[in-house]
Amino acid sequence: MSHPDKAIAARWIDDYLDLYNLAVSIGDAAWEQDILQTLQDSDSHIQAEINHNVQAELWLRFDRINRKMLDLYEQLRSSAHTDNEKRQLQEQVWEFKIQRIDISTKLKAHHTAQQR
Repeated sequence: MSHPDKAIAARWIDDYLDLYNLAVSIGDAAWEQDILQTLQDSDSHIQAEINHNVQAELWLRFDRINRKMLDLYEQLRSSAHTDNEKRQLQEQVWEFKIQRIDISTKLKAHHTAQQR
């Protein structure tokens, strides 16, 4: 498990232990048992949390790239650039397209893995 994954696991367990302590303090036995069952199945819950974070981070990266590409396209529409500058802007757009394809591939693979 990587360092970020360990941090997610630790935070998840801490949160559920806090909930358990709250359930004990208010005397809700049914909630205590529910939390204990969830803690016993912690591996699957933690993996789901890690998967969610991975997917969210990929989507954030995808959105950032799209915003950068939109900015580059806006710059390309401007007639204030030389041919060399336009070529450089087009190369940057191409690099972002490649990055976006890479992220899309990772998102698809991540989605496929979750379906199994």
